[in-house]
Amino acid sequence: MMRCVLSLLFAMAVGTVAFAAEPPANQAPTVATPSTESFLAAVAAGNQFEIDSSKLALERARSATVKSFANRLVNEHTSADARLKEAVSLAKLPPPPDTLDARHQAILDDLKACDAASFDKAYVEAQYQSLRELASLFRAYATAGEDARIRQFAQHLLLAMRSHFDDVSKLR
Repeated sequence: MMRCVLSLLFAMAVGTVAFAAEPPANQAPTVATPSTESFLAAVAAGNQFEIDSSKLALERARSATVKSFANRLVNEHTSADARLKEAVSLAKLPPPPDTLDARHQAILDDLKACDAASFDKAYVEAQYQSLRELASLFRAYATAGEDARIRQFAQHLLLAMRSHFDDVSKLR
């Protein structure tokens, strides 16, 4: 069990954005405003990870609370994906890749390898880290992003992102 959690934490650390200072435990870190292209790629990969890992949790989680949270993430991130595609289309931007990036795929693979006893904890930790990064990206882009339509998309979803982050923080 500990091996599964440690390997998951290591995979999450690889490629994680470096932050100047650690924020309070219930807050996402602050990052520099990403370019529109990098924001869209990060959001698409993170969103797909939330959906894929949460579908896995619906199958494998033992806790009803974790399953309920996973179900909410599947529904809300599926909706967010549709909004992302609409915003990108309206902004006349090239669509970001619709697959997981290597880092998120590695985390998903680690979750798949977890035994039943360690899955819930590993899933919650993966969600915490992923949502923490996404909330930070959304906040940065919503504040100072270069494309008005994409900035509006980020502003619109920021509240939901914060809510997800708060909820997963409580599950830890």
